[in-house]
Amino acid sequence: MSFKLGDKIYKEILYFYAEDKGTGIPQYVLTQLSDANIEITAESTDVTDKNGNLVKKIWKSKAGTFSATNAFVNTNIVAASSGSQPIFASKSGKVKMPRLMHVKNGVKTVTITGYVEGSVKVAQYFGDGSIGKTYTMDTTAAADKFSIAKEGAVLTLPLDEDAEMFFIRYDREVETGAVIHNRADKFPTSVYAIMKATYYNPCKKNDLKADYIVMPSFQVSPETTVPISADTATMDFKGDLEIEYCGDDKILYSVYDADEVDED
Repeated sequence: MSFKLGDKIYKEILYFYAEDKGTGIPQYVLTQLSDANIEITAESTDVTDKNGNLVKKIWKSKAGTFSATNAFVNTNIVAASSGSQPIFASKSGKVKMPRLMHVKNGVKTVTITGYVEGSVKVAQYFGDGSIGKTYTMDTTAAADKFSIAKEGAVLTLPLDEDAEMFFIRYDREVETGAVIHNRADKFPTSVYAIMKATYYNPCKKNDLKADYIVMPSFQVSPETTVPISADTATMDFKGDLEIEYCGDDKILYSVYDADEVDED
């Protein structure tokens, strides 16, 4: 029997895979997407008679968008929407990043591995977040000074009996980690995207099958919200379906049905 089109009950999105359109290099895989929608809109011209009756609607162009919700804040989405490639730290290419901490008075020393000279700041700190006096650096610690032993990167805190806590801020170079820059002059590039979604046929409820939805040219939207909150852990993932302008088919998206039980 030949394959038939019909009703589907979608179960979940397993993967959203993206690769660079120019090089074909894989970029990222999203595994926590839900509530996905592909929306196609079109422009038209209405041809009417002298009484305003519609004689013919002439459709001229289509546009498509894809939107979904990711279950967590995902740094792949943050990077993709920023338009910049993440920079990964390594032994040969360290990344400079800040560090903030506070310690109670009575702690004499703190190790500040990888610190950048000139970046260390120490201030008197109160429990309500207020900053008091700022201390200066010297060769030895005193009531109004702190010191740093370069060998071992050991910070000796001020000998200030009036301070309850100290707030420490410095920059350090790390060999493991990453940085994502969201620059005002950088925007997302187009990717080749494949989404795999599993579904049931209402008449064959025990057979889980899969759709592969291919977007030949997908551009993530730079307009995004990154929730930095435990109460709002989800984030939106959205973008535009572009036409393959120099191609012959002008495909916005394709849905591929494999007539096989999915075992993924």
